[in-house]
Amino acid sequence: MTTQECESRDRRIVEKIRAVLRANPTLGQHASFIEVSIEQSAIVVRGNLPSDAMKEELVPVIRSAGVLCQVNNCVLVAA
Repeated sequence: MTTQECESRDRRIVEKIRAVLRANPTLGQHASFIEVSIEQSAIVVRGNLPSDAMKEELVPVIRSAGVLCQVNNCVLVAA
């Protein structure tokens, strides 16, 4: 796979995750505060959410997008 093909695949994965987050009834209103990237073959999510429950919901929602690789949840919970 060429570098260009890998970058294109990564963009599609990130967009799919963003779409699933926006469509989620709990996380949707906060999706614009969550940054999604791919770093060294792992999904990395950063940003802020208002509760621990929402943070814990992130990985299962990302998995529902068909993502099977490692997910690093670096989201902070607002105090």
